[in-house]
Amino acid sequence: MTRMLSFDLAVIGGGPAGLMAACTAAERGRTVVVLEYLPSPGRKLLASGAGKCNLTNVLEPDEMAARFACNAHRILPALRALPPSALRRWFARRGVSTGCKDGFHYFPVSERARDVLEALLAEAQRHGVRFYSGSPVRELLLDGGAVAGVRTDSLEIRAPRVLVATGGNGYPALGGRGSGYELARQAGHAVLTPVPALVGLRTAERWPAELAGLVLEDAAVRLGPKASGRGELLFTHTGVSGPAVLDLSGRINRRLLTEKQLTLSVNLIAERDAEFWKRELLQWSRSDGRKQLGTLLARHFSRQLAERLCGISGNCAGLRAAGVPGGVRDSLIANLTKLPLAVTGSDGWEKAMATDGGVPLDEINPRTMASRLCAGLYFAGEVLAVGAPCGGYNLQWAFSSGFTAGSNS
Repeated sequence: MTRMLSFDLAVIGGGPAGLMAACTAAERGRTVVVLEYLPSPGRKLLASGAGKCNLTNVLEPDEMAARFACNAHRILPALRALPPSALRRWFARRGVSTGCKDGFHYFPVSERARDVLEALLAEAQRHGVRFYSGSPVRELLLDGGAVAGVRTDSLEIRAPRVLVATGGNGYPALGGRGSGYELARQAGHAVLTPVPALVGLRTAERWPAELAGLVLEDAAVRLGPKASGRGELLFTHTGVSGPAVLDLSGRINRRLLTEKQLTLSVNLIAERDAEFWKRELLQWSRSDGRKQLGTLLARHFSRQLAERLCGISGNCAGLRAAGVPGGVRDSLIANLTKLPLAVTGSDGWEKAMATDGGVPLDEINPRTMASRLCAGLYFAGEVLAVGAPCGGYNLQWAFSSGFTAGSNS
């Protein structure tokens, strides 16, 4: 039997965006209900940052917005409404102090994502927010171009305002199921095809699997003339991962919808260009001419990687440094600075930390997070097509957009 309930605001999704919106709206005196698909809210939040919860980073809103894949002006109003400094104060007032050990990323001092979730839930409870877990929303109730509520398997909730904060498709076991996209379509919104983002890439080359677990501390990766990444590069059993490629993965997966494979170009040590290696090889030929090239290259890389590089550069590991043919030298330098990797796919939704795609931002009022197509309907968080990079951006966006929606709904 279907129960009928009424609230000022129905929030679909109990993640960071939905919880922040619920707390903010309830503090303003709204009656609020949160409908969560999973048995309890915030499960993906608990897993964020390897359970430590990278809440935000040191950037100011303007600089932060510029690093998203979307147009910065469409997310700036929300980021300015609750900037990183204000977000940290919000949690500090509720007993969760944050710290920045590496000069960029902010985590709870406790390094416990659960503390963040508990602060949000306690705030919601303090303001009388109602929760229904295990309650997937099946349908928006619409009335003459406006939202009138939602329907679950057992509830019909009448509400003049509805917030869709269902997140993306990543980590489906933790709630990533894309249900918000269908709800958006019910209200007439378009949906840019979601693809996995912040996810490892699979390569046609098999040899990276032999180096699985090996990390290059500072690699530079390019995808064509404009797209690039830099940072740690991790070799995996299926290809490559790590910060150097994670921020490119959404863009790559989108292109792979229509292309069979894409070629990455990797500079294994970002600060060392072809001229550096030419000088290094020349110096080796003069001062260490009797030593084998593989042994000398192992001064810069692990022995295993040095041998692999030599193997794909003319099997030159056993050559003496004083007798390296010019063609082999040029091949080695090219592989050190522009190593080609053919990307054929990714590790998929099961391992994707984020989603590229979703509801287009031009269909949303950036100052309120309200739909431009359906009165009373709001969106927040990763259900929107923002393209957040790795490093606290996604959570900051979730909290900022949730705060903005809750302040205006």
